Amino acid sequence: MTLDEWLHRIENLHPVKWDLGIERVGEVAKRLAVVKPAPIVFLVAGTNGKGSTSEYLERFCLLQGKRVGKATSPHLLRFNERIVIDGKPSSDEEICSAFAAIDQVRGEISLTYFEYAALAALLIFRDQQVEVAVMEVGLGGRLDAMNLVEPDVSVITQIAMDHETWLGSTLDEIAAEKAGVMRRGKPCVIAEPTPPESILLSASEKECELYVNGEHFTLSADAARFTSPAGESLHFDKPGNGHLPADSAAAAIQALICAGFLLHETDLQNVIRNTRLPGRLQWLEGERHVLLDVAHNPNAATYLRSYLQSVEDKGAVHAVVAMYADKDCEGVLSILNDCVEHWHLASMDEARGATAAELCTCLTASSGCAVSTYDKIADAYSGALAMAGDDDLVLVFGSFPLVAAVLQLADRITK
Repeated sequence: MTLDEWLHRIENLHPVKWDLGIERVGEVAKRLAVVKPAPIVFLVAGTNGKGSTSEYLERFCLLQGKRVGKATSPHLLRFNERIVIDGKPSSDEEICSAFAAIDQVRGEISLTYFEYAALAALLIFRDQQVEVAVMEVGLGGRLDAMNLVEPDVSVITQIAMDHETWLGSTLDEIAAEKAGVMRRGKPCVIAEPTPPESILLSASEKECELYVNGEHFTLSADAARFTSPAGESLHFDKPGNGHLPADSAAAAIQALICAGFLLHETDLQNVIRNTRLPGRLQWLEGERHVLLDVAHNPNAATYLRSYLQSVEDKGAVHAVVAMYADKDCEGVLSILNDCVEHWHLASMDEARGATAAELCTCLTASSGCAVSTYDKIADAYSGALAMAGDDDLVLVFGSFPLVAAVLQLADRITK
């Protein structure tokens, strides 16, 4: 089977898309002997900042000459992006071979699409003998398939309201689910300066070595401070401004120090200044000013708003938006409303997608912005480009399928 055929098959094997719990996938992982896929394993959970933290971990480890496997989700353009070794996506052949091996040992155990993906990453990392594995949790933490691994260091990034149906209706409940990635007696790095109480309680119960942003480590453009496992304070001068959130870089660096890595000032400067991630504050090359970001919850929208306000001479902002209906669409749009002159709202061709009309109802009548609605993402993007002046900004933000679609459209336009 081709990779596309495999993906179609595993999408339809399990009766539900999300079936939280690690009993089934954990049993298959034991049969495959992939619970510890590398000598050093980082497990990254959180609501916002997981992708950027994982990217920083990978970049720092590569700079140290390590062979690194990184597993993330979701992907933007190709499934292969989910399983990366030394900065390069795994090949179709490697992934198909991993799927076949999983099928051979799972027997009667039914697995979800994400569980197949997680196991494939672990199997490929083990077979390719990576020295460091960076594993990004997909949903929550305690019951996520990635939580079957045995991490040396856990990281919990920013926690916000999201996926309430599965994780809980309060920030404390959601944080308790994320805290499931902690391991007894092992280091856990917290990117939040003021973590919810349930995080601290879980750390105490599991006797974790807790490292909290603002208390044990800090990072600014001018200085950085971290804490060694021995309790020593490590200082660095002028690490610089990054393209991704500073809290993500800080958490990644502290996690590396907890794992025994020795970092140098030049390493910090090079990685922080040069690390980028597709779909996160990504500027498209070309004549027009186009900015893409996968901000799809209020916290991510707040970060995007702050970034927009720092952009000079951006002219009028034309926002192209498509989102999943189960997100806080009203909250996201309201945060960015005063930054936008014209909304271009698109329906998303997925079962979970909100329609353009539904998004329109999320805008307050007093917003004062012009609004256009479209049945297709391609039409919304074309409409924004047509209406925007040469000095205006086209802002594309929302759920992953929107950003992926625009990246594909832009690629066709430039060819």
